[in-house]
Amino acid sequence: MNSPDNISHQNTSLCVIGDTHGHLQLALCVAARWQQILNTPFDAVLLCGDVGTFTDESQLDSTTRRHARSNPCELEFLYQWSVTPQPHWLARIFTPTTQNGLGLTCPVVMVHGNHEGFTHLAGLITDPVPAETIPISNLPAVDSAGYIRYLPSGWKCHTRSGITIGGIGGIESGRRRAGYHDLAYINDQAVLHLLDSDPFDILITHQGPQVNQGEHGASILDLIADTEICRYWFHGHSTPNMAIEKFGPNLNTQIIPLGDIAFPAKRNTPDVPGDNGWCRLTLGSDETITRERPGFWRDFRKSKWRTLPNGQLLSPSLSDTLRQGNTSQHTKP
Repeated sequence: MNSPDNISHQNTSLCVIGDTHGHLQLALCVAARWQQILNTPFDAVLLCGDVGTFTDESQLDSTTRRHARSNPCELEFLYQWSVTPQPHWLARIFTPTTQNGLGLTCPVVMVHGNHEGFTHLAGLITDPVPAETIPISNLPAVDSAGYIRYLPSGWKCHTRSGITIGGIGGIESGRRRAGYHDLAYINDQAVLHLLDSDPFDILITHQGPQVNQGEHGASILDLIADTEICRYWFHGHSTPNMAIEKFGPNLNTQIIPLGDIAFPAKRNTPDVPGDNGWCRLTLGSDETITRERPGFWRDFRKSKWRTLPNGQLLSPSLSDTLRQGNTSQHTKP
């Protein structure tokens, strides 16, 4: 593979998604549909934490348990993505459209939030922080089939087209006294490692910096905005300020807050996917940021999902797989 510096960013699009809270079918089926409508394959799908990567019920925190009582999608990773073998319908998300799949053949990369299966994620970090930017394919796999890759704090990776991506997971320590695993909190050394590295294109974090989110942001992350080490910065978590703004001495770092995409537990519209959690970044001669709930979102209302015998939900895009049996050969990102 060529080094990232030698690869053009011309006409490259990425999909970035806010907090998923287990709603991986929702996130990835919407991403697959979006790229088909745009007729533009994504270079990668990036997830800004709170993915809900629980692999055992003992890892569940109280908040996730509470939301899961009314919304089984909160535990989707536990019962569908972490098991071996995975339910056959998940493979169809990543199967090319020429083989009757949804066509999301690009890599999916996540940073961790503060609602994760931390015992599982901690076991994936067996190597020290790489000194160089590595291919996404070298990141540890999170799910049992290897579709989702984990970008640990302080690491940087690059896509096939050469887009460079850095990551910082977790929230600032001291903000919540919920007995979280140490990994749930921002690692200051990982932040400093990124600051000492070469500039990169995209940063994905779970929490935002104080410079744009005030008391809901992390003060240690303000250092990244001040140094302009990255061009585009996406984050989720608590986002009272949803404005897309530029920061740094020369305004060279653009920060894009993203909302929660989960079906709400306590709203007047529990059937509707979250808003402001979907973003498309196009890099090239005409760089654009499009943060919107895609126009076809009504096709993914919770009432359109199929309830399985075990109580879990199946996306409308995948419902017909139960009638088709096992999917055809698929391509892993």
